[in-house]
Amino acid sequence: MAVLVATTLSAAVEGVWSYSGPVSTPARILLTAAVGLLISGTLAMLLLRSRERAHRARDAALRSANDASALREAVMDVTPVGFAFFDRELRYVHVNTALAAMHGLPAERHLGRHVTEVMPDLGQLIAPRLQLALSTGASIQDTLLQVETPAAPGESRYWFGSYLRVCGANGEVLGVIAALSELTERMRAEKSLQEHEGRLDVLTRSLPDYLWGGKLRGGRLRDFYCTPVIERTTGYAAAAFVQLAPDGGPPPLWAEMIHPEDRARYRASIEGLAPGAEAELEHRLICADGRVRWVRSRAAASALDAQGELHVGCVVTDITDRRLADDLRQRLHDSFRRSAQEWRRTFDAVSSPLMVLGADGTVQRLNAAAIALFGGMDPSGQPLFTAASAPPWSHALPLVEELRRTRASATRELGDPVSRRTWEVSATWVDEAGGEDSRIILVATEVTRLLELQASLRRSETMAAMGAIVAGVAHEVRNPLFSISAVVDAVEATFGARAELKPYVDVLRGEVKRLNHLTQELFEYGRPTRGEWVEGPVLPVVADALSACALASERAGVTVERAHADALPRVRMDARRLFHVFRNVVENAVQHSPAGSAVRVATEHAEEAGRAWVRCTVRDGGPGFREEDLPHVFEPFFSKRRGGTGLGLSIVQRILEEHQGVIRLRNHPEGGAEVTLLLPAVSSPVSTQHVDSLAS
Repeated sequence: MAVLVATTLSAAVEGVWSYSGPVSTPARILLTAAVGLLISGTLAMLLLRSRERAHRARDAALRSANDASALREAVMDVTPVGFAFFDRELRYVHVNTALAAMHGLPAERHLGRHVTEVMPDLGQLIAPRLQLALSTGASIQDTLLQVETPAAPGESRYWFGSYLRVCGANGEVLGVIAALSELTERMRAEKSLQEHEGRLDVLTRSLPDYLWGGKLRGGRLRDFYCTPVIERTTGYAAAAFVQLAPDGGPPPLWAEMIHPEDRARYRASIEGLAPGAEAELEHRLICADGRVRWVRSRAAASALDAQGELHVGCVVTDITDRRLADDLRQRLHDSFRRSAQEWRRTFDAVSSPLMVLGADGTVQRLNAAAIALFGGMDPSGQPLFTAASAPPWSHALPLVEELRRTRASATRELGDPVSRRTWEVSATWVDEAGGEDSRIILVATEVTRLLELQASLRRSETMAAMGAIVAGVAHEVRNPLFSISAVVDAVEATFGARAELKPYVDVLRGEVKRLNHLTQELFEYGRPTRGEWVEGPVLPVVADALSACALASERAGVTVERAHADALPRVRMDARRLFHVFRNVVENAVQHSPAGSAVRVATEHAEEAGRAWVRCTVRDGGPGFREEDLPHVFEPFFSKRRGGTGLGLSIVQRILEEHQGVIRLRNHPEGGAEVTLLLPAVSSPVSTQHVDSLAS
């Protein structure tokens, strides 16, 4: 613009001086001066504006430089990397806060000082590298610097260094910059990690178990790894488990060595793990040599990570020896159990009650027959004196005490008057090897039946002998009685009208009648066992016997009440002799009942000892049996009734024995005597043993 204005004014001046018109010289001079002043003013104004713009640009540049410097300072101070700028003499020009902290010295202690002056050890290490960067312009790096600084006296610090030459805009070398990163914590962590890895490696190699791990993604195992100890358990080389499957899963061998019968169960347990869950299972492995070994796999899954994956770890323990031991123990247990069962069956098969006591009298073992005598309760572990509440054990306590004193053997016959049962109890002291575990063995043999058979045999022999004598006596007495009876009849026919003879005749006739009755009972008692046996109902026989007793009951003023069940089973019987049984029992009941009382006769079907019976019960209203008389009521000629022969119940018992029946006597709780007659039903035959047990 200034050149344009100057050119224009110059042209105007040239035009004035070259003008040939009437213009004076002074005017031309003045015009020329004015133009010169105008040009000078314009140039001056332009120069001033140019300087103003230059000042503004310089100020903006200074501000920009200051901002850049402030930004650089802020960046260098905020970064954790230590920065230092050195001049060409390797003197500190700038040190950021991070480097000052790493050195443990204030930044002011660095500025203007040579690198070897501030920290001699560090300076000796990095000075050659700084000089190399200055001279070559290449970037120099230190892989690892190990020095001791005032920040941590006596402790080695580890750094990574990088050095680069710095040049100005015109290419002038300004100095060199150094960047230092502290690696102390990283080196410590790596060292600690190496130590831990070393310890873990030692532990994993020393353990008999091997470990494997991986990640579960979408129900499939990936990134598989395992410890080398797998070779010790399976026999396969550890390298065989390094190469993963094409899909990134475990090596094929990992699944193939699982026993075929366990693979599905194994994969379901592992691949079905939920986040944070655990699984444990025992399965079989097929080893490299073909052997099958049992292992226990305990797997645990982590929580889902950011990628939605589960980290799975598993410890595999060889339990083959334990399984073999368990199998052996199970076989031994089964063998012991079978032996115990066989021993128990053999022990329980002994029909005699058998019990084993400790030396202190504690019940240690007993068989089923002995338990039955305890009412079905097993008193094992209890002292005998507290457990024995029923015979024969309650009566065996003195025998046990005697054995504990004598340490010998003894046998006692023990009877129970309440149940009328008798046992022969044998006790033996047994010393084990060393004498530390002595035992007392008790064996009880019930001899009730044997004694009853002996008594029955003696009674039979006595009755047979007496029967022969009685039959002979009755036969010899019968003829004189007939003569006496005929003479009495003749006297009564001849002198019957004479009143003074009538009392004597009546006495003679009564005595003859009594002797005839005695003779008849003697004949019944001594008569051999033979008769007419039939199968039929018993009620007609009972009815006939009650009809025969009707006159006696009317004379005594006693009522006979009947209660007969319907549809009674048939019995095998000699009706004539059985009639004698029912008539004898009912007559006795009537004779022992006071006037105005009642005799109750009841017949019914009964089930006892697993057999069917016809039971007839006769209960009177009298005073009942005396307890001391009960053991003797079946003995011949035993009678407490005046005028009685003492043969009635003996004959009844003998006839019932012929019918394999039972007679029981007792005093009813509501008063009076009660006689129970049991006859076996033909629909359920009854053995002698059952009859004897019922009689007891």
